[in-house]
Amino acid sequence: MKMRLSFLRRRHTDSSLQPSVRPSPEEALKWAESFQELTNSKYGLSLFRAFLSREFSEENIEFWLACEEYKRSRANKLSSKARKIYEDFVAVQAPKEVNLDSSMRSLIHDHLQNPDRHAFDSAQRRIQGLMEQDAYVRFLQSDLYTDLAQANNPNTSS
Repeated sequence: MKMRLSFLRRRHTDSSLQPSVRPSPEEALKWAESFQELTNSKYGLSLFRAFLSREFSEENIEFWLACEEYKRSRANKLSSKARKIYEDFVAVQAPKEVNLDSSMRSLIHDHLQNPDRHAFDSAQRRIQGLMEQDAYVRFLQSDLYTDLAQANNPNTSS
């Protein structure tokens, strides 16, 4: 059974509105080049999040995004944001616990006293690697992605 997420579909209700932000199939095909290409696209990132949500594994991309936001935070906000990321994603039994080994969890915990912009870099790379090896590959094979990437292709049927 194919599950469609209607909020991500193109709507043609009023021609006076701006064109849809839905990417062309060619743009969507670029997402298959790398995880970075996917995350550089707002639509691609939204579609990937929807895919992960459908699979009940959105904590990985939420952690990854929290780390990206953390790196852009003002210095006076780093400590509180680091603690929040730790409590939400890193601590054992965290509500959105991600798959990190105990040594990485301990290292992050130790850096909470005086965090810098790179406090979560290793953990973020680890989670990105896990997503690239598994969820990203499954996403590229999913109906959410293939329907978009093959749209307007006369050799496919809808």
